[in-house]
Amino acid sequence: MNVLYRLAALLRKELLQLVKSPKMRMSLFVPPIIQLALLGYAVTLDLKEVDCAVLDRSQTAESREVKERFAGSPTFTMQPDLESEEDLKSRMENRKIQLAVVIPPDFARAASGHSVPKVQVLVDGRNASSAGMALFYAAEILRDYASDLTSRSTNFGSFRVETRGWHNPNFNMQYFMVPTLLVLITLIDVLMISALSIAREREEGTFEQLRMTPFGTWELLFVKGLATFCIAMGPITICLVFTLFWFQVPFQGSWFLLAALLGTFLSASISIGLFISSLTRNLQQSLIGIFLVIVPFSMLSGMGTPLESMPEGFQTAMLANPLRHGIEALPRIFLEGVGFWELSHIFFFLLSIALTAFCLAYVSFARQR
Repeated sequence: MNVLYRLAALLRKELLQLVKSPKMRMSLFVPPIIQLALLGYAVTLDLKEVDCAVLDRSQTAESREVKERFAGSPTFTMQPDLESEEDLKSRMENRKIQLAVVIPPDFARAASGHSVPKVQVLVDGRNASSAGMALFYAAEILRDYASDLTSRSTNFGSFRVETRGWHNPNFNMQYFMVPTLLVLITLIDVLMISALSIAREREEGTFEQLRMTPFGTWELLFVKGLATFCIAMGPITICLVFTLFWFQVPFQGSWFLLAALLGTFLSASISIGLFISSLTRNLQQSLIGIFLVIVPFSMLSGMGTPLESMPEGFQTAMLANPLRHGIEALPRIFLEGVGFWELSHIFFFLLSIALTAFCLAYVSFARQR
């Protein structure tokens, strides 16, 4: 019982220290909400409003149908028709268009069945990512047009390809990005709280006073982590409310499983923050340490780049990245409604990260004592 009383007293001190000033309370709760609200609309993997122009050398009903299909796509914003190849080159070089469609003079004759119709698509490759996606959407439009041509000229006019998206029928990118951003913002917030709180106490001299008390190293670290856990639940809850009611991301899973996942993810993130704090001596060093962790964690988490496209060595190394596991699990709970057994490996890796990082932090602090 004495241990519990001591831990409770130390926890009370840590909580009061974290929320004692209005500026601290503001920095804990307001930034995560603003970040989720802004990034939920701004960050997307969808490609929209690609400036597109057509060089129509056919000037026939068939070529006009191709132009109408591009104009009807939400991906492309049609610009005035191109007059020549020089006009195409000039507009592409000056970034007035990102994609150009060149229709040859014999397009109508080829489309009527005399030969294979050909269309040239040119794209500005200075941004390789958007260029590749623009080419993909353009190819889909032309593929649909070719399919319609085939159905008109054969006996298979009733044949039609119908696509459906499981768990996200309208392919709404926010349904994936908002839960992903929730995990990323949580990681940043928790790392800042857990790592900087000890660094701030070191600069003020209060942490050295704590080390002179009868509290053990594990007690100090445990209470530091527990205080961060309690404080972080506030902004996470508010962000969840935004996710469900503002962005209206459908929730198909279990509330208990969601709470368990977020709790395990928080534990892993807090342990990493404590380990960073054990290696630093002041706020500046802690900020550098957080930056060195967040950048590779976010870039190699699978949020922007599929994990399968990374070298195997990076895929294995990123098993120690809690953000990777959070991004994999949270959208599945929201959209698929998966159960515990489908995510059991995620819980295993997150708990392993939490225990390993906490033990490393303990060893590092114990050596300094």
